Amino acid sequence: MDKLTTASLCAWLRFKHLQLLANLGQSRNMHAAARQMHLSQPAASKMLRDLETYFGFAIFERQPRAMVPTELGGHVLHHAERLLNDVQRLVEDVESLREGGYGRLAIGAIPAAAPELLPAAIAALKQRRPRLALRIDEQSSDRLLLALEYRQLDLVIGRLTEVSQHNQFDFEALLEEPLRVVVRSGHPLVKGGEASLGVLSRWPWILHPLSSPMRGVFETALAEAGIATPEDIIETTSTQSILQLLLASDMLAVLPHSVLKRPLASGQYATLPLTIGKPLDHYGIITRKHQPLSTAAVELIDLLREQVALARRSPSAAGPSGP
Repeated sequence: MDKLTTASLCAWLRFKHLQLLANLGQSRNMHAAARQMHLSQPAASKMLRDLETYFGFAIFERQPRAMVPTELGGHVLHHAERLLNDVQRLVEDVESLREGGYGRLAIGAIPAAAPELLPAAIAALKQRRPRLALRIDEQSSDRLLLALEYRQLDLVIGRLTEVSQHNQFDFEALLEEPLRVVVRSGHPLVKGGEASLGVLSRWPWILHPLSSPMRGVFETALAEAGIATPEDIIETTSTQSILQLLLASDMLAVLPHSVLKRPLASGQYATLPLTIGKPLDHYGIITRKHQPLSTAAVELIDLLREQVALARRSPSAAGPSGP
């Protein structure tokens, strides 16, 4: 084939090609992908052959029970999904503007930023832009960064999870976050039980998944103490689920200090006199490198900086600044 160029690709590629690739990537089945696009299976098969002829390599390996992306095909699928997400955002933004709105802003936030820092900034932004449509996705950093990469989010308040991600994202540090062990207020350990890490590891735990930075701090602390990971665990990133499970059991959890301010004030929860590992590294504002931000995103970032300045001047006034 001739050398692939941006001009030739733009002249040849159609959005239906991208849709077929995305559908095949999800279903791994040509019949299902064709049905989703209201095409006959022969027509969809020909479209895929045309794509593979154009690129000069197989995008999928045809196996008896599934179509599996090849190594090069995986890269094509990755970009196809990102481009389709951009198209979806274009449609949503234009429709919002046509209906008299002020666009949309999709934000990802880790639990540490969600209780106070982010809501205060968003409330201020909504005062300025009352018709701006906002969506907040609260997850662990690894999941949020994947959504940011695929253009499902405009910005993330979280942490980089891999050293190489500085090549892909810009990061502006905001605050660091100490971790605490939390239990229900009537837990046996609150009444004077030993709170060493070795003893606590024998209790049931609620933890974030292994891929999250918070879980990484916990596992590092265990490894440094020569203690195995607890066997009785539940994994979830939902702060609300963690708090409800704590109330209903004698389980233990590790949560950021800022998340615990209101639960502790209710009298239903207590923290144990043990700090798990070092404080988490600074969380901050993460955006796609070399990608321009919307005016609303820039305003939100400025408001977040103002909230951080307030938190550092008065730890009890705004945002998570420490124990």
